[in-house]
Amino acid sequence: MSFDLLAPHYRWMEALCAAGQLQRCRTALLASVSAPQRVLIYGEGNGRFLVELCRRFPEARVTVVEASVVMIELARARMKREGLAGAQVEFIHADALTWQPPVAAFDLIVTCFFLDCFRVDQLQKLVPAIASAAAADGLWLHADFQIVPAGLRRVCSQVIVGGLYAFFRRVTRLPAHELVNVESYLSAAGFSKWERREFVLGLLFCECWKRGEIASHDRRIT
Repeated sequence: MSFDLLAPHYRWMEALCAAGQLQRCRTALLASVSAPQRVLIYGEGNGRFLVELCRRFPEARVTVVEASVVMIELARARMKREGLAGAQVEFIHADALTWQPPVAAFDLIVTCFFLDCFRVDQLQKLVPAIASAAAADGLWLHADFQIVPAGLRRVCSQVIVGGLYAFFRRVTRLPAHELVNVESYLSAAGFSKWERREFVLGLLFCECWKRGEIASHDRRIT
């Protein structure tokens, strides 16, 4: 799997197809996060989320794990353009399936439109590995596509998601061919869903998960 070929075009492709909704979805729950000291981001791409994170939390130390060299270069260039070249960001060029994060080192983990790239057998290993990097009270921000449960919106979401997988499998050799619901993996890793929002008539969602149990009256799921 390689996004190097698409990387130079990803910005306009996202703008054309989603009109800013992917970025809105990525960043919607940042306001719910207390200032993190150490952040681990998987599959950041060209740096759109990273810029907003560093603006909101300038003291945070951020580790970005990205498999595409071109995406890393684009993210660095974006940070420089936005006046954030001095931010405490470390880019690690690595395959998420083989890179081992430091244990219990991060109070915020971020996977925006990333876990949908992997098959079930890969997620069964990858999610616990990522979870091992979270501190005892760590948060996990997760954003992705979903198939809407019923009605015409379900049909539309199936067509859109199916088309995206067909395109990315052909161009990037994406291993996955369908969306996998990762809730059970996050729960099994010791996280509880705290907050959730949906966008574009349910096609996109973002969630904040907390390590440990959360009382029902403390959940903020809409």
